[in-house]
Amino acid sequence: MSPIEQVLAAAKSIANNGHTPSLALIKSRLGNSIPMPILIQGLQQFKALPKSEWQHLPELTDIPATADKSADNKPDLANVIQHVISLQQHITQLTQRVTQLENQLQNDAAQSNSNKADQ
Repeated sequence: MSPIEQVLAAAKSIANNGHTPSLALIKSRLGNSIPMPILIQGLQQFKALPKSEWQHLPELTDIPATADKSADNKPDLANVIQHVISLQQHITQLTQRVTQLENQLQNDAAQSNSNKADQ
């Protein structure tokens, strides 16, 4: 099945479920395997088709998209894990900085009270 046929089948499935096909919905059905210009072209073709022609479009179940999605997720998972680690490190640094500033504020307040008592 060609990429355009995949886009048309996804648009048909979305429309049959009562939704208006959009790039975002089609991309979510097909994953990242199809380039954006093909998605746009396919969506435009689908919108130009009369409803009576939809029956001639292939069904979305004929598309082997699940294998593509699992292959795409492996690098993304590694990126997500690395991003989470980076964020955890950043949170730790910020927490230490907040503690440091709180201590500094308490010390400044204590000194201010001490100076007022001396006057």
